[in-house]
Amino acid sequence: MSWIGAIILLSVLVFVHEMGHLLAGLAVGIKAEAFSIGFGPIIFRKTIKGIDFRFSIIPFGGYCKFKGEMSEDGKVEDDDFISMSPLKRIIVYFAGPFFNYLFAFLLLVILVSIPSTVDLYSPTISVFKDAKYMHAKSGSTLAYEYGMKSGDTITAVNGTKVNYDNDVLKLINEEAVQKNADNIKFTLNRKSAESGNIEKVNVSIPSVEILKALSGERALGFYFGGDLIIKNVVKGSAAEEAGLQNGDKILAVNNINADNIADFRPLIMDNALNKITITVLRDGKEITREAIPRPVESKNGTYGSLGIEFMSTPIKVEKIEGTPFPKSIPEAFKETGKYIVSYVNGLKLLFTGKLSVRENLGGPVRIIQLSSQVISVSVDRIRTILSFTATISLILFLMNLLPLPVVDGGMIVFSFIELVMRRPINRSVLTKIQAFGAAFLITLAIFITINDITQIFK
Repeated sequence: MSWIGAIILLSVLVFVHEMGHLLAGLAVGIKAEAFSIGFGPIIFRKTIKGIDFRFSIIPFGGYCKFKGEMSEDGKVEDDDFISMSPLKRIIVYFAGPFFNYLFAFLLLVILVSIPSTVDLYSPTISVFKDAKYMHAKSGSTLAYEYGMKSGDTITAVNGTKVNYDNDVLKLINEEAVQKNADNIKFTLNRKSAESGNIEKVNVSIPSVEILKALSGERALGFYFGGDLIIKNVVKGSAAEEAGLQNGDKILAVNNINADNIADFRPLIMDNALNKITITVLRDGKEITREAIPRPVESKNGTYGSLGIEFMSTPIKVEKIEGTPFPKSIPEAFKETGKYIVSYVNGLKLLFTGKLSVRENLGGPVRIIQLSSQVISVSVDRIRTILSFTATISLILFLMNLLPLPVVDGGMIVFSFIELVMRRPINRSVLTKIQAFGAAFLITLAIFITINDITQIFK
C-alpha cells in the first residue's frame, strides 16, 4: 500500500508541475491539446474544454502538449506555440518549475505552523568501527577513522556549544551543507584511561566526508543513546527463547562487556547460529542466559539477530510551538532557501566528482522507493510527509531549470536568445539540438533507472 501512496505522491508533484505549464499557456493565449500524468498507453482520458486530460500507465512524469509546439511538416500557423513571442514561451516554460516551488512553499507554510515535540538526548556517543553494524555499506566509519571513541561527549561543533544530540546534527548540516565549511571540528570531553580525568579533545573531519555520510555513501559512525535496557522482546525470537525480558539491562555478551550499542551489535551480528551467553541485570541481580542469534540476510551478507528493541529515554522533551500565519510565510521562505542552497551545493560536489554519481543520483524509481519508506515508517507521519514532499518539489523546481536541451531551463535559454536577437533560431538547428538533448536525457534516464533499481536490490 505504501508503494501506491508513493506513486500518488509523485503523480501529485507531476500534476502541479504540468498544471503550471497549462495555466500559464492558457493565460497568454496558447491553445492546449493534451494534459497527461504519466507516459505510454492511456488508461483513462476525459476531454474538458477541448483539452484531452489523460492518465497513462507509466507514472514517471507527464506532459502538457500545446498546439504547434513542433512543426513536423514545416507549416506554422499564427496560433501555434512556436509562433508565440519568446516572452510568452518563457512564461510558459518557467511556470512549471515555479509551480513546484510554490507548492513546496505552501507545504512549508503549513509545516512550520504545526506544533511538535522533539526528544533530546545526551551528546555522549557510541562509536561503531564498521558501518555494517549500522546496517550500512561495510567499511570503516568516519567517527572511528578520525579518532572518536565510545563514551566521548560532544561539547561543540566548529566552536558552537552543544547541549543535546539535536544541536550536533543541526550544526553538522548547517556547517557542511549550508556554509560549505572545509572541515567539521568536534570538540569532545573524553575520560582518560590512565588518570580518569576528563580531557578536551578536538577531532576534525573534512566536510566532503561528512557530506558522503549525509548522502548515505559512507557512515558517520556515531550513535546517541544510553544504557542497553530492553524495551521489547519480539515474540518467537531468539531473545524470547533465551528468557530475556523487558526491563533487562544488557551487561555483557560472552563475558565481554557491552556498555553501549556499538559494543553490543558486533557481538550479536557476528554470531549467527552460534550459541552465546548474555549477562543481564534484572531486579538488581546479574543473570546469565544462553541464546542463538537467528540468521538474517542483508546486502552485507548474513548477520545474527536476537529480536530485541532497546529503550530510548530522552533527557529532555522540547515542545516547539507552531509559527502562526502570516509569520509562517517568511519562515517558510527561509526554509525553501535552505533546501535550495543544500541542493545546489550537492550538485557542485557531484559535478566536481567529490560525491559519487552512482550513489547519489536518483530518479523516479528512487523517489518512489524513498516515498514509500516515508509513508510507511514515519512516526510523526504528517510532518515527515510534508517535509519530504516539499523537498522533492524543490528538487523538481531546480532540476527543470537546468540549462539542458528539452527540459524547461534549456527551452528558456533558447527563447531568451530569440528575445535578445529579435529573430527566431533556425528551426532545423533547434530541432537537431533538441533531438540530441532528448537522446541524452533518454540515455541519462535509462542509466538513472538502472542505477535506482540496482541500489534498491543492493
